[in-house]
Amino acid sequence: MKVTSIESILCDAGWRNYFFLKICTDKGIVGWSEYDEGFGSPGIGAVIEQLGKRLVGQHVHDHERFFQEASCLTRPAPGSVIAQAMGAIENALLDAKAKDLGVPCYELLGGKVRNRIPVYWSHCATWRINHPALYPPAITDLEGVKRAAAEVKQRGFSALKTNLFIFDEGDAYAWRPGFAVPFAPALNVDRKLIGNVQRQLEALRSGAGPDVDILIDFNFNAKPEGMLKLLRAIADVDIFWVETDSFNAKALAYVRDHSPHPIASCETLIGVRGFMPFLEHQAVDVAIVDTVWNGVWQSMKIAAVCEAHDVNIAPHNFYGDLCTMMNVHFAAAVPNLRIMETDVDRLPWENELFTHQPEFRDGQLVVPDRPGWGTEPVEAALRARPPKNTGGLLQYKRAG
Repeated sequence: MKVTSIESILCDAGWRNYFFLKICTDKGIVGWSEYDEGFGSPGIGAVIEQLGKRLVGQHVHDHERFFQEASCLTRPAPGSVIAQAMGAIENALLDAKAKDLGVPCYELLGGKVRNRIPVYWSHCATWRINHPALYPPAITDLEGVKRAAAEVKQRGFSALKTNLFIFDEGDAYAWRPGFAVPFAPALNVDRKLIGNVQRQLEALRSGAGPDVDILIDFNFNAKPEGMLKLLRAIADVDIFWVETDSFNAKALAYVRDHSPHPIASCETLIGVRGFMPFLEHQAVDVAIVDTVWNGVWQSMKIAAVCEAHDVNIAPHNFYGDLCTMMNVHFAAAVPNLRIMETDVDRLPWENELFTHQPEFRDGQLVVPDRPGWGTEPVEAALRARPPKNTGGLLQYKRAG
């Protein structure tokens, strides 16, 4: 079975766009994957278009061969959007290969070791603060945060994750200087931020009760000195993990050595080589792997190296439902899974875009047994919602 064409299809996804890759074959089988340009990665589609010219005519089953050839062709500029384009192509090839064999994608990864995937409700309160028109009910204060946490418990989820916000200057707003919102490149942590984080975590615990795990994401919004200030300030709070990012493995290892809480990181890293310094310096308790960026097949290699360093992994997953299903197959197959990220707040029209939605039971994701990823985009529905000219992190600004 050979590739006959490759095409990117974009659609409106509210505050961002969704990006899909469609690979057609000479047997009529179509392979799909989802990728993303909004999270600091403009230009992936252009790279896919260039690499796709070499893909046409190649055997679908030989995805490792394609990866190695593409790596050679792009050797002077590895990583970043080039690697993400390769990951998108790999994921679509896996879908087509599994469909050709009539098996779920997890069978290509060694078979599943679990039938259900433990998850945490990601961006709890976050989407309802940042995008209230799309994810009601709107949240403007700590009482809204408390109600959101109570909903997590009521709906049977065992864990939630939130982000950094300011609540004492009118309506709540996101604190994201690492992404220029606001523009404060020094990334300093002051008393105001510390106090807001403390009150936010108190509200979450009050709403969720004692049995729901709480995770918080610092992301790239502080340097090690600031990370440690925040960590010391919440030392007495019951935290599942603190997620924080740095491209300096030694600096993050120092933070981990002085942290009262487990440290999760690495969501923006590419390939085994990208992860190795963080594993060698014992910089993380949990390694977050983005299978959308890396490709699921390559992510299995990353997970294996993490396992060799006695580190569990967690899939990075805040995209559309196809990405969730791709990550479900990955999470089903890796032995060293800690927990999987998932967004429970969805767009009102989300279920129109895919043939099947992720299935939750008792707060866990059910691993599907359908061929391929177990879902695929509804092409007519995608084309009925043309993409915005803007959308995603690169265009995100504080409201008002």
